[in-house]
Amino acid sequence: MWQDLAQIIATLITEYQKLQKLGEEKRAVLAAVDLKSLEKIVLQEQTIIEQINKAETKRQDVINQLAKQYVNIQPSMAMRDVWRQCSDDKMRDVLERTHKTLEDVVKKVQALQENNEIMISAALNVINFKLNQLGGTTVEPSYGQSGQEKVSHEKNLDLEV
Repeated sequence: MWQDLAQIIATLITEYQKLQKLGEEKRAVLAAVDLKSLEKIVLQEQTIIEQINKAETKRQDVINQLAKQYVNIQPSMAMRDVWRQCSDDKMRDVLERTHKTLEDVVKKVQALQENNEIMISAALNVINFKLNQLGGTTVEPSYGQSGQEKVSHEKNLDLEV
C-alpha cells in the first residue's frame, strides 16, 4: 500500500513538472500576445490537469484504504502525519522525500500561475487598447457620476445608406 502511495506521488510530481514547463511556455506566449499558441497551451494544460485529478483521486483512495488498516491514520490528516505511521524506515524516507519534492513543484507552479495571471491581465489590456483604437473609442480624463470612466466613441463609418 505504501509503495502504491509513493508511485502516485511520483506521478503527481511528473504531471506538475509538465504543468510547470507549460507555465513557462505560457509566459513567453503571453508576453508575445500569441493567442493561437496560448490556445494550444491551454488545451495541453487541461489534459495535464485531468491526469493530476485522476492521480489525486487514486491518492485519496489509497489514504482511505490505509485509514482502514491503521487505526492512527485518518483521511483528513496531514501527509507528514500519515508517513509517520509507516513502519518501514526506508519507505518512510522515500515518502517524505517525494512529498517534499511534490510540495516544491506545486509551489513553483503556483508562482508561475500568479505571474501568468498578471501577464494575462496585461495582454487583455493590450487587446482592449487595440480594439478601442480600431473602434475609435476614447476614455475621458475625468470620471462619470457613478465613478465609472467616461467613454466616447468616434463615428468611423457612416452606416446610413
